[in-house]
Amino acid sequence: MSDSSYSRARKQIIFALKLAAAMIAAALLLTLARKQGWIEGAQVVRAQNVVIGLALAAFCNSMPKMLGRPPRSTREATLSQAVLRVGGWVMTVGLLVWTALWAFAPQRLASIGSVIAVGASVAIMLGYATWKCITFRAPRSD
Repeated sequence: MSDSSYSRARKQIIFALKLAAAMIAAALLLTLARKQGWIEGAQVVRAQNVVIGLALAAFCNSMPKMLGRPPRSTREATLSQAVLRVGGWVMTVGLLVWTALWAFAPQRLASIGSVIAVGASVAIMLGYATWKCITFRAPRSD
């Protein structure tokens, strides 16, 4: 592992740990507020889902910068970057929809709609990745 790969991996791990710490801190603060009687249980669920949605959207927004192993060719690097860019963008939008639903929609709609939004994002991401990989493997007529 080169120094730049090590540095990039270290930054990604630290970023993920910061997001996890923020989610845990929010959960603890919401639990304290609930025990003090400042907020009700339904508000705790809403607020925690908003925090989760925002944290995961921030993580997905950083996906295009997360190239794994070094690509073997320029064509493979282009494919990897395209899949990560579209995947990151689609998942970020899906999780922002999740966040908006939990922040503003009735709880029943938020619980169903948020799963649909993230599920649709995953389906689009997987569909795009599959399509790009199939076209990548297709014989080229250069």
